[in-house]
Amino acid sequence: MAVLKPTLTLTGTQADLGATLSLSETPTGDSLTVKHPMQGVSKINITTAVDQEVIDADYSDPVHVYIKNTDTSNFVKLIIGGTVTDWGRVGPGDFAFFTLKPSSGLEVQADTAACEIEYAYWSKG
Repeated sequence: MAVLKPTLTLTGTQADLGATLSLSETPTGDSLTVKHPMQGVSKINITTAVDQEVIDADYSDPVHVYIKNTDTSNFVKLIIGGTVTDWGRVGPGDFAFFTLKPSSGLEVQADTAACEIEYAYWSKG
């Protein structure tokens, strides 16, 4: 088994947000234990025409997912495998890190024009 050490840090000023923000979170124990199957950081081109599978629905464990939209004007739809409706979006230049439930799969689709995404995933150990 391998270990991921994620940290999320959010900061902002009172002038911008109405109150100063300083938030930093790490998982309990400061790490996530992961195992195969996993996919290191990769880039793929996606289109508007068809949902592109990123994570197969056959994985029986939860999967930690990182996805970044490298496009500057187009958002990316996040779709649970086999459904029609997108459940989330990653805006231009934005990223997401989340845990996908077992056996659900993940597909992505560009909204208005083909674009490139960066992604990685690790099965929860």
